Amino acid sequence: METFKRNRISKWLNIFLLVINISAFTTILLMNEKTAPKVIENKFSSDIFLKEKLDLTKEQFQTISEMDAKIFRVYQNLLDMQCEAHFKLLDELLLEQPSAERLDSIAKNIGRLHAGLKKQTIKHFTNIRSICDEEQEQLLDQLLIDMMGLGDQCQYCNKELCDRRDQLENR
Repeated sequence: METFKRNRISKWLNIFLLVINISAFTTILLMNEKTAPKVIENKFSSDIFLKEKLDLTKEQFQTISEMDAKIFRVYQNLLDMQCEAHFKLLDELLLEQPSAERLDSIAKNIGRLHAGLKKQTIKHFTNIRSICDEEQEQLLDQLLIDMMGLGDQCQYCNKELCDRRDQLENR
């Protein structure tokens, strides 16, 4: 029983440390990006990528930048709060007797923060779509499919090789 408990704690600790490492790596990349010379001041590299891929005009690009200024501030605040929550989770997990209630509360908070990040991402892409013409919308749709890696995946279970896909599609 004790070995099972240790294995379970070890498994969760490994998952948590993986999340921390990914968060730290992302933070380091963002910090390096802030110190690197920018082609366009105060613009995110993803915006520049989309500007090029969608062939946005200067006016469209400026409009998106203005619309997304608040979104990116909120997004960064959510990332900071999520990082803080991860450290709270780690602190609790490292206790000799971690509180299941506290761990559950922290996990729910991380879930809410993650949902908030997704909502900001949705707002960002909704803003982009609102200024696109028909051809740009089609390009944006394909970019989203490519970025999310959903082109070959079953829309029902997210597996690339799904036995049920044909059955579900034929209904």
